[in-house]
Amino acid sequence: MKFLNLLLIPASLFSFELEFSKEFTHQLPHDTLSAKLLITIEDETESIVNNRFKVFSKKINSFDKVEKKLEKFNIKPRYRHLDSTPRIIGYKGELKYELNSYKARDMHDFISEVTELKKYRDTNVSVSNLAWSVREDTYNVTLDLLRLEAINWADRYANNLSNDLNKNCVVRKIVIDKDIINDAKNKNILYSSSFTGSKGFDVPDAKEERVTVYSKYFMECK
Repeated sequence: MKFLNLLLIPASLFSFELEFSKEFTHQLPHDTLSAKLLITIEDETESIVNNRFKVFSKKINSFDKVEKKLEKFNIKPRYRHLDSTPRIIGYKGELKYELNSYKARDMHDFISEVTELKKYRDTNVSVSNLAWSVREDTYNVTLDLLRLEAINWADRYANNLSNDLNKNCVVRKIVIDKDIINDAKNKNILYSSSFTGSKGFDVPDAKEERVTVYSKYFMECK
């Protein structure tokens, strides 16, 4: 009798759950060329080193097509031990900047003009970590749009499923894999190079970065 009662239950009373994953992707063109600029100067007195740095600072500050962020500036004495006594034999200074440019030509011109100021052997101009990337605010906006796309897609899918099955299908939970998002962000530098002194350098071509989020869906239809 119990088996017969089960057969008489309308099919519409049965419910089921769905669990599946889907990825959402967007291609972002690289828009920022970054680099580290380090200038070192050695000379006999602190004032001479400081005055020589002023020449570089004037050029750096006057070039407005590249964003510059001062990371370090110091002048320290250089010592030599004579008869077990440390004596100052000169001074060494370091001037370090973080550079950002949205045009490769501007970065090339800036580095070339700064490098041309090197006139003495005790002056060194080096550039490292020359690399293309995507601006962080652009990257974060893209991630937000992909998350929104994942949510909207789930609502549309649930509505279509409800119509096709003649059931009430709802989204119970959406999980976006944050680890994969962070891993993608760490891969935004695809090219890196460095050079020292007056040697020429090549600015890499900008490419595209694939930004992907993975969404896991939990739905119920009844």
